[in-house]
Amino acid sequence: MRCQDFERLMLESSERELVREERRALEEHLETCPDCAAFRDFLGGLRSSLRDALGPALSTEFSDSVRLRCRAELDSLSRSRAGQDFGRRPAAVPWPIWAALAILTGLTLYFLIPGLEEFRQGQKLTLATALVLLVILQNALMLFAAPLLMRRGRLSQIRFRQP
Repeated sequence: MRCQDFERLMLESSERELVREERRALEEHLETCPDCAAFRDFLGGLRSSLRDALGPALSTEFSDSVRLRCRAELDSLSRSRAGQDFGRRPAAVPWPIWAALAILTGLTLYFLIPGLEEFRQGQKLTLATALVLLVILQNALMLFAAPLLMRRGRLSQIRFRQP
């Protein structure tokens, strides 16, 4: 066997029990090879330093207790948040939104009817008709985006973390 094989055996000895032949061959090699003996001493020192650095292990009782307390705290927080939202009516749409919606609808109808009549009679797209269609498109986008913006505004007011 080569020195690399004996080094591998020394590393594996911490993970598994070596067979009698492997152990005897390793001991004989360590008596004759100063490099492998130095590696064994280094490995032993490294293992003891790691054991000392880790400190005491937590008892299973303590870790189970901490885990149960954390779970209970998370459960109580989720129940309290669920209880706060239960029975609450959704937020009303503010009056400025309704006013803007009414104004946009009125303006759309005011410009749409003459623009469509002109388009129907002339069968060509004038600047005024294009602007009317642009306003209609803008209003439609605003009507679809208003609920999303309102929902986003409500979500930003919710505090997800308790102080």
